Amino acid sequence: MAELTREDVENYLRTGRGLATLDYSGLDLRGLDFQDQCLDGSNFSGANLAGDNLGGASLQHCVLEEANLGETILIHADLRGSRLHRANLSQALVREAVLAACDLSGADLSQADLRKASLVGANLKGTNFQGADLRQALLLEVDLNEARFGEAKLEGVVLGFGVELPSAVTGTLS
Repeated sequence: MAELTREDVENYLRTGRGLATLDYSGLDLRGLDFQDQCLDGSNFSGANLAGDNLGGASLQHCVLEEANLGETILIHADLRGSRLHRANLSQALVREAVLAACDLSGADLSQADLRKASLVGANLKGTNFQGADLRQALLLEVDLNEARFGEAKLEGVVLGFGVELPSAVTGTLS
């Protein structure tokens, strides 16, 4: 099969062709609207999705390692089981998204809006949450080693048994 291009993706979106299990790695996909699309099992490694609308999209078991999702809309998106190692999600809108069992190790979620997001079972080792809004987020069975929370909003965050925020947290927890 020929390598997927941005033009192919635009055509697939226009014609309603299935978008799941495709290889989008390294593509510049800025400015595209993937709202409510099923992208399950796809590879977005190193892809640029900055500012895209992925609200309500299903991205289960996707590879988004080192992808640029800065300022992306991911409200109500389902990313269960996806790998976002070292991905950029700075300033992304991730409200009420499902990030259960995701690998977000080393990811940049600075200034991201994660209100009411579910991060159950996520690997958050070394994740940057500086200035992020995590109010009422679920942080159950997570690895927070080396995670950074400077100036994060943490009111109402739900921590699982045995989960502790790093002692240097400067955010607000109530």
